[in-house]
Amino acid sequence: MSDFVNGIDTFKELYTDYFQAVWGFCSTYLKDREQAMDATQETFFKLYERSDNSYTKQNAIAFIYITAKNICMDNLRRNKFKTKDVELLKNELPSDDSLLEEIATQEMIRCVHSAISQLSGRSLEIATLALEGKSNPEIADVLGISLNSVKSLRKEMYTNLRKIIGHEYIILFFAKLLLHVDK
Repeated sequence: MSDFVNGIDTFKELYTDYFQAVWGFCSTYLKDREQAMDATQETFFKLYERSDNSYTKQNAIAFIYITAKNICMDNLRRNKFKTKDVELLKNELPSDDSLLEEIATQEMIRCVHSAISQLSGRSLEIATLALEGKSNPEIADVLGISLNSVKSLRKEMYTNLRKIIGHEYIILFFAKLLLHVDK
């Protein structure tokens, strides 16, 4: 992708790369799948309306998360005003630190899923089954291979993931850790 957001192809790429992460971000705060989906779609609609040659990819990503946060906050406020409990609203709105932590979490998840999608063969199968929560014996049963083969292939898969993810995950991991230093 070029450095600037300049067309439908770039918008589609941002949408494809960040939709799940933004949906997860919105879900964390809205606690409602449909509201989170609506907020995510509204976020990308606003990006589409605003995208032009002056937006870099980093500007667009920041815009996405700031817009998603603002839409979620508006939804939370509307929901609380419906119940007329303004004090409860003050206590339940997420802090800036928790928002940054959630962005870091969603970015880590996005990086891992992106890396997994680059795997192939048995590594991809094992990663997919592991993400579904299957244990090594269950994976061995599903794939029809020995438990030792699963362990060996899983170790190889993690090595491949580390190569694919590289420093990006480490940076996100430490960014998330730094959010907890002052607490």
